[in-house]
Amino acid sequence: MIILLRSLAALGVASSLVYYAASSVAAMRFAARAARPAPPLPKPPPRIAVLKPLSGLSPRLLGDLASYLESGYPRADFFFAVPGYEDRAAEAPVALRAQYPYASITLIVGDEPGVTNRKIAKVIRMAERAERAEAFVLSDADISVERGHLDRLIGELFAAERVGLVTCAYRARPAGSFASRLAALFVNTDFAPMVMLAAAVEPLRYAFGATIAVRRTALEAAGGIRPLGDKLADDFELGRAVAASGWEPRLSSSLVTSASEERTFIEFWRHKLRWARTYRIVRPVSLLTILVNGPLWAVVMLAVTRASTPAIAAFAAVIAVRLATAALIVGRVLKLPELMRDVWLVPLKDLVMAAIWAVSLVGNEVAWGGRRFTISRDGVMHEIADG
Repeated sequence: MIILLRSLAALGVASSLVYYAASSVAAMRFAARAARPAPPLPKPPPRIAVLKPLSGLSPRLLGDLASYLESGYPRADFFFAVPGYEDRAAEAPVALRAQYPYASITLIVGDEPGVTNRKIAKVIRMAERAERAEAFVLSDADISVERGHLDRLIGELFAAERVGLVTCAYRARPAGSFASRLAALFVNTDFAPMVMLAAAVEPLRYAFGATIAVRRTALEAAGGIRPLGDKLADDFELGRAVAASGWEPRLSSSLVTSASEERTFIEFWRHKLRWARTYRIVRPVSLLTILVNGPLWAVVMLAVTRASTPAIAAFAAVIAVRLATAALIVGRVLKLPELMRDVWLVPLKDLVMAAIWAVSLVGNEVAWGGRRFTISRDGVMHEIADG
């Protein structure tokens, strides 16, 4: 058993060092691509519908939504959806109408019957109202963008005839709590570099819910939004359906920014456990990411060798390379210099994520939006009734 653990730890350490180097190269190439001028928009620019499902009024919501209206795209209609007027998120679109009187802003209120995924229920209602749109931009409520983002996104979507979908990697800013700092580190030092590396080595066949731009024709060929109504990983499934229908998904060179607002460690744990269990089901190969958790394998190596000199050297090398890679990506690629102060927490976050990964292997229950679900092998969500 000790020999097996030692061999596995050595494999994990070696794999992690190779991964850190490869992800750094991929991230720098992504940054170089992002620095190039955006592809030109078609003439005339396609009319787009920006679809924003809302739930709850956070302090950042109004500013996040306003960033889309200030992006500068010339032909955009903005749709916002809430389940009812009792949801205070409805206040944000009303305020935006006053601030941007010439913008096309539509607020849709009410539920879509028979749709388990409440986010998709809102998207269905918005898409059905956007009759003039040649393309849709689906974006989570807590996402903010820089000026020119929509021009770049739609330019990339229509840059080639067979491109049907463009999705965005994202970076995260914490709200201030320790839990939100861990969550932001996960996005910035795990998710973002993994996306950039994956897009560099394999054809993209999925999408990320932070932002998805999709042509109407590609969406219709993929079966539309409604089949996603009982899927937990609706973003992943949409990208897969578009690819299966013969259209090409691509990763945008435009980054968007999410807000990590977890207030407690329990919120952080539940959120990341839902993420881990979802990807275990819809993308089983994601289980192999444990092999690139360098701090975990360095600690295992220390334990099984009783802190031998080679193990201590391996531990030091892994931590040094991990911190250097994280600093490179956070500071230079994601351009979040204010978060450099948290880079030292990355190895701790990695160990916590290893624990979450282990727990995710057992069970198929997740918590989302105050509700509990079980996930079947095909990614369908079934709500667990209280009592």
